Amino acid sequence: MDEDERWNLCKKIGFKDPAQLHKCIMEGIRKSAGWLRSKGLIAGKLIEMGYDYTGMKKLGYTREQLVEIGYVSPEPASPPPPKEKKSFNKTDSDDVREMIGKGYDAKEIRHMGITVHHCRVAGFDARDLFRIGFRLEELKEEFSLADLKGVGFNPRELIRYFPGNQIRGVGYTPQEMRCAGFTIRDLLNFGYNENQIITAGYSINDLIKEGLSRLTKDTTHLRK
Repeated sequence: MDEDERWNLCKKIGFKDPAQLHKCIMEGIRKSAGWLRSKGLIAGKLIEMGYDYTGMKKLGYTREQLVEIGYVSPEPASPPPPKEKKSFNKTDSDDVREMIGKGYDAKEIRHMGITVHHCRVAGFDARDLFRIGFRLEELKEEFSLADLKGVGFNPRELIRYFPGNQIRGVGYTPQEMRCAGFTIRDLLNFGYNENQIITAGYSINDLIKEGLSRLTKDTTHLRK
């Protein structure tokens, strides 16, 4: 590519000259690949400007940064370091904390006989354990409904394990209960008031069938 072509291409991608482009590329080393992409600088355009993979490596970019920009790396990815082999004691909270701190997931932890109970005793909450892969059916044995709500489980997931009145008791909205499949009659039995139920998203016909026919101007959005 001759000099005129480089200048024209620079202007085409938003840079006044090759020097400004090079300055931006150098800034990208200490910023991020995402920042470089936000400037419209992806592998295809950079290669066209003469910045091939080897050249970018010499400037200081890492393999990971270049792959994120879109370069195809000729270098094999480094294998992750093997986890340190150690005999862990499932009843020793320090050992459990060490395992989770080292990045062991729920599958590996279960394989060693460690349960949600051991993890809870070691100081981990429901969010921590859900994040590493423990399932609702395991978490429910050690944590309260309020804890499970805090993790983000919705009533539709919880009705397999808890009665509706208990689920209602931890503060789910009538809308959330309706989406879980509970009927108007269920919500009345759970203690929701009529105004709450009327605005929960049930159809007008369903509301009338249950005797909730006193619709106000605030319920004109309800489904027919």
